[in-house]
Amino acid sequence: MRTFRDNLTHRQEEILVSALEIVAQEGSRALTMKRVAGVVGVTEAAIYRHFSNKRHLLLALYGYVRELLLSELSPVLAEDLSAPDKLTLFVTTMLDYLARHRGVNLILLAETIYHQDEELRSAMLSILSGFRELARTLIMAGMASGHFGREVDVDGFVTCLAGMMQGVLVKNMLEKGAGGEFELESAKKAIPDCLLSGLLPRSANLNSGAGADVTKHGAILRERCGSHG
Repeated sequence: MRTFRDNLTHRQEEILVSALEIVAQEGSRALTMKRVAGVVGVTEAAIYRHFSNKRHLLLALYGYVRELLLSELSPVLAEDLSAPDKLTLFVTTMLDYLARHRGVNLILLAETIYHQDEELRSAMLSILSGFRELARTLIMAGMASGHFGREVDVDGFVTCLAGMMQGVLVKNMLEKGAGGEFELESAKKAIPDCLLSGLLPRSANLNSGAGADVTKHGAILRERCGSHG
């Protein structure tokens, strides 16, 4: 199955990598064809040969960001781990991705809202839907294995997970600014702990205390997750 990147020329991918760097470091307003040309090291006319205008470039960037995100998160589902440990690794991998790309997903969301462009909205929705589908698959697998309670509202938990990620991202971007280093270590522990307190079977919570189970599962991957940063 061909991927988005398979349909790109080498030069197009080089342009998108540079565009991603500009947006992540300076915001979408800094993304101009002239600025991209300067970063790539070609003429502005050369950029226009690959992307007809900024909107065309942005649409391609959305697709590129979606593929980058899913290519990092998808392997987590194939890991030989229990569902709680897999959730912890999923959260850590997502947060590391957001830190590495300076919250570009949130920047693209703001761009989408500002322009009220239907194609941009659809492209942004595709990024969110891809994330949600992976998270939903993870939770449903945990329910099937008995690690998570069968009464769980899967879509509700996926929405909570996305919202928590967004909240951490907004906090860091506002506090640290464009050039600051994101502080995510506390979130890497707090988000899985919070979600697992609601995902673990109620009988397990009543018998041994949700806190003990959450702490056990969260601690298992603490060292391993560090290697994914």
